Amino acid sequence: MIRVGLIVAPGTANNIVNKIENELVEDFKKQISAADEWEIDIIVDPLTGETEFTNQIYSKTDEYLRENDWNFLISITDLPLFYKDKAVVIDIDSSDCAAMMSIPAFGWRPLKKRMKTAIINTLVIINKMNNNDTDIEEECRELKNMFTLSKLKHTEDYFEDSKTEHLLFHMNSKIRGTVRLVSGMTFANNPYNTMQSLSGVTAIAFATGAFGIIFSTMWNLSYLFPTWRLVAISVLSIFGMLFWIIISHDLWEQFKEGESKKLTSLYNSTTLLTLFISLLFYYLLLYLLFLSAAVTLLPPDFVAKTIQAEHIGVRFYLELAWFAASLTTVAGAIGAGFQDKQVIQESTYGYRQRMRYQKNEEENGES
Repeated sequence: MIRVGLIVAPGTANNIVNKIENELVEDFKKQISAADEWEIDIIVDPLTGETEFTNQIYSKTDEYLRENDWNFLISITDLPLFYKDKAVVIDIDSSDCAAMMSIPAFGWRPLKKRMKTAIINTLVIINKMNNNDTDIEEECRELKNMFTLSKLKHTEDYFEDSKTEHLLFHMNSKIRGTVRLVSGMTFANNPYNTMQSLSGVTAIAFATGAFGIIFSTMWNLSYLFPTWRLVAISVLSIFGMLFWIIISHDLWEQFKEGESKKLTSLYNSTTLLTLFISLLFYYLLLYLLFLSAAVTLLPPDFVAKTIQAEHIGVRFYLELAWFAASLTTVAGAIGAGFQDKQVIQESTYGYRQRMRYQKNEEENGES
């Protein structure tokens, strides 16, 4: 019996691994050893997302190896990992039959197929290293082929602090690696969930705007405003709401002594992108609601007579809905301040990380 331990962080990592567990067993038999029975143990543990330092995670996963009598172990974290300032996808500790995999490094969509390919090839490499087989070119090529837009490079290095040999698969470019990390972390934040948490705000904004579009003041302004002014109002309203949510929900991470500035910057960038995408969905939804309401409630002849226009066409309704969505986004921003703080905070990396630190300190204090 060959036992493989998968230590996964809660959320995206856990969801993906549970979906591919049965497929992994079959693939391990095909590619490593068909003569043996394979067993996979999946343990969800925030330790893989609790610390920014690889050696600290490895010291904890070593305990799992000893306690569970596993032959192999792969930790799948939702934290970004770095090697010489470059994003690490997979870090293999060749001396301990263990590896670490960073979900954010897979980018915007860490698809099930790509994760399965990564886990299988990582385990094949560990097995070959354990048997002193240095022919790992095919597995390295398989891993690199998953990243067509960002070149993946593998490097062997000796870590002085842990006295261990490592094989690291990392991005060749710092810039592309950072972009991939931010997009991957944004995916893990799930902007759609953030949008759902603002459903009450959407109702407030639509109620405010629906009342406003029946009065001629909004008709006249949207009719008279040039396109550049409508664009400016949109930008101001969206970014105004974005910054208001960040301030009112304490989402901005401050640099603290002893913590990684790179990670703090990544957390803040991810928070901005997550909220921006969520607010774009929010704005588009409001726009479609107001467009439907305007077309339904406002007869073109009546509007033309009221604002003294020769003709009212499709453009008027498009611009009225645009103007209404922008104005009511401001009302939505005020409403967002009364939302459940925890619901919005939990959709950001920085907040979840603080909660993990706090939980770990409490557990250490109890023990």
